[in-house]
Amino acid sequence: MRFTIDKDEFLRGLLIAGHAIGAKASNPELICFKLELTEAGLNILASNGEMSIWTLVPNAFNGSQVIRSAQPGATLLSAHVLTEVIRKMDGKEISLEIVDDRIAKIEDGNASFKLNCISADEYPDLDSEKNGVSLILRCADLAKLCEQTAFAAFDKDTRPILTAINLDAQGGSLTAIATNSARLSRKKIAIDPSVRFTANVPSKTLVEVTRLFEGAEEVELTVSSKKILFSFGTTLVSSRIFDDDYPVNGSIVPTDFNYFLSVNAQQFLNAIDRVSILSRDHGTVVKLSMDEDRVEVSSYGDQTGSGVERLNSVQYSGNRLDIAFNALFVTQAVKALGSEDVSLSFTAEMKPFVIRNPNDDSIVELITPMRTR
Repeated sequence: MRFTIDKDEFLRGLLIAGHAIGAKASNPELICFKLELTEAGLNILASNGEMSIWTLVPNAFNGSQVIRSAQPGATLLSAHVLTEVIRKMDGKEISLEIVDDRIAKIEDGNASFKLNCISADEYPDLDSEKNGVSLILRCADLAKLCEQTAFAAFDKDTRPILTAINLDAQGGSLTAIATNSARLSRKKIAIDPSVRFTANVPSKTLVEVTRLFEGAEEVELTVSSKKILFSFGTTLVSSRIFDDDYPVNGSIVPTDFNYFLSVNAQQFLNAIDRVSILSRDHGTVVKLSMDEDRVEVSSYGDQTGSGVERLNSVQYSGNRLDIAFNALFVTQAVKALGSEDVSLSFTAEMKPFVIRNPNDDSIVELITPMRTR
């Protein structure tokens, strides 16, 4: 294999595929990029065993030649070493040649490197076939869906299914749900009514996918029983999906409430931030006390003391209610709504409560209260 390639486009392809390289790999080939030069251009493949990325650096882009002096072939090169070498080279073009299937000679006219490489035949076979149910979305819609739910997923592997986002397509809606069992985030977007599927996608994978959307307008999702594919621009991402049934669904969100609070989102966030300084030794527990005369947030620390702040410009209806919550969970939920005002609806002191954007019913945040002394 031999080619000369535009440095910036080469590095861009390496950085895209590099999102699939893990810090550790049981298979030594999975710390490598698979480079394959074909008539279409340079294919770069990377995988960590759970997520795989194929991206193409085409022969030409926007009328400019990207790859020239090409001789097809394939090889495996250390992902980290190759990326750093290309990143630090000064030339506008990079020449790469495989010598005796063992050495990759890389030059830019000034610097020259010889990197050890591995036969491409050593790379594991990866399934990139688009078989299953397909759905085309705007990249911006999928990115927003991920942004407004992924933070609520469990961040530990002790319950793997809760590290996933449940995607459920039916009835003209794609519903995403993420939960760590103490909170839940649900977001809906409208889709083609004929599309039906359900898939539990690792939240970290979905976040990585949306980070790669730069310049792309649409993404095609293809869902089968074992994997989900995301295809956009010249990039294809494959991810495993969890076989287990997701433990909750949208019906867990209550619909009957006895207490209602409307408050300016930024004022609420600022108050929580200030009073929570004192409750670090209690896992950042904040108490919300409400009646028709006043609404206050407060906190208490064994070693630090107590703090309380009254909220202005609020509307509250219902009898007196005191409810405690994890400050981080509520803060992240309010920020995810992205609205000037938020509405909170409560059933009882120790029942999960709902936070909404009053102008957008496509998203809902559910928080489980905490017990205090």
